[in-house]
Amino acid sequence: MLRQTAYASPMNFFARILIDLQAAIAVRAARDRALTVMLVALWGRIARMRMRLERLIALWRAGKRPLMRASYAGRVSAPRSKPREKFPTAPGWLLRKLGYEVAAYGSQLQHLLGQAECAEFLAAMPQARRVLRPLLRMLTVDPVPEMVRKPAPVVAVVIEVAVPATGILVGPGFRFSGT
Repeated sequence: MLRQTAYASPMNFFARILIDLQAAIAVRAARDRALTVMLVALWGRIARMRMRLERLIALWRAGKRPLMRASYAGRVSAPRSKPREKFPTAPGWLLRKLGYEVAAYGSQLQHLLGQAECAEFLAAMPQARRVLRPLLRMLTVDPVPEMVRKPAPVVAVVIEVAVPATGILVGPGFRFSGT
């Protein structure tokens, strides 16, 4: 367990929680042959989540924003040599599979999200929400907290505009004064 020191901030506990979760998963993977393949893949996924969170926290502390990457939408990519591991998506699925061994990590993450510094971090770095959402879904059966939830999609509102009988179309920003 980490001791509280002058240098410890709540943000340092994200990495500690995820490292401990990885250790619990490794112990269970070594013990349970039926779950080994899935748990090893999950261990790697959590390692990538931890690295991404650590990078975002470092950028946030430095006052920088992550670089925007080009969109991959619409690009054709080469087929993968082996298919990606599919994980269950039901809330609390890892909690149901591993039970008490991982129960504490979900509650620790939820407690950490209640800290003021964490709220500032999530407001400044919305990319961290994308990392935390699946993690919270696999570890807790509770609804995902509001601060981590995906923002509601923007819905375009269509307004019908009456066309003048004279056949003149008026575009936005133009004023038409009738005769």
